[in-house]
Amino acid sequence: MAGEIDLMERRAENVPGRAKIADHIFLLRPMILIPVWTFFLLGARHGAKASALEIDTIRLGAGLFSFTALLGAIYIMNQIADRAADLEGNKLFLIPRGIISVRGAWIEAAALVAAAFAAALAVLPALFSAILAASLALGAAYSLEPVRLKRRPALDVIANAAGSGVLNTLAGWVAVGAPLTGWMTLAPYPFAVASVHLATTLADIEADSKMGFRTSGAALGVSRGLFASTALMGGAAVAAYIAGNSPALIASILSLPFFLIPVRSITAPARNADALIPVKTATLIFSAAAGFLFPLYLPFLAAVIILTRLYYKRRFGIDYPSFDGA
Repeated sequence: MAGEIDLMERRAENVPGRAKIADHIFLLRPMILIPVWTFFLLGARHGAKASALEIDTIRLGAGLFSFTALLGAIYIMNQIADRAADLEGNKLFLIPRGIISVRGAWIEAAALVAAAFAAALAVLPALFSAILAASLALGAAYSLEPVRLKRRPALDVIANAAGSGVLNTLAGWVAVGAPLTGWMTLAPYPFAVASVHLATTLADIEADSKMGFRTSGAALGVSRGLFASTALMGGAAVAAYIAGNSPALIASILSLPFFLIPVRSITAPARNADALIPVKTATLIFSAAAGFLFPLYLPFLAAVIILTRLYYKRRFGIDYPSFDGA
């Protein structure tokens, strides 16, 4: 603990002023909320199709707002827990540089959780609130001590598959009023999420290792991790074929070549940054699948990306998100 405090004191300089409204918005990390929205919408469409339902825009919007608020809170918790590692890696500046205090971040997270449950209880069935509660418990276990699944090999990937691949898609399914019959059509999504999450841990191996985090990426190494990530995406394609899930089948097949691109022989390991190639492309492809089903989703994503670029450029003078594979 003392080491983390020393690190924070050494790096707490060049803070670009006090927190602004935009800082609190971007503390939710909109770029990593994109998969949340994508799989929620895919789950909603599958649920409506399985039960021959017309999608109620109000219920869908309430569910999307509620789940976004909850996951935003979880991402804030994760940043609070990882602030020393993020300072070491010179990323996610808001909490590490003291622009938003730890206390302020906790208050924002608590407010988001309250808003999530308030919206769910007001509009959606009780099962949706149960999914929220399970997601909150899993997110806390992933991010916070003493459990902190993030630093436990295999369990970090399983937790993400369960949260973003199962609970996320089920939230969309339930939000549109569909009963749980036929929900196995969602089977490919945990594999796809596990594949992408494993690849993200490969890009963070050096920073995580310095902080003593033994993630799945650190345990496997880049080359073996990329092979495992590719196999998981292949599993998503197989599961989609068996479940008769056409959007997931097409998206996983289109994603697979981008997992193969950075895979090299074990004697010539790939670079950590190479793992971001499949992460970015798979996210784009699955989002395009959701956008095909919900046409307004793609311009919404374009707006989120543009606003994120503008925010990080003006606030910190950096280009994020980047599109060069690094």
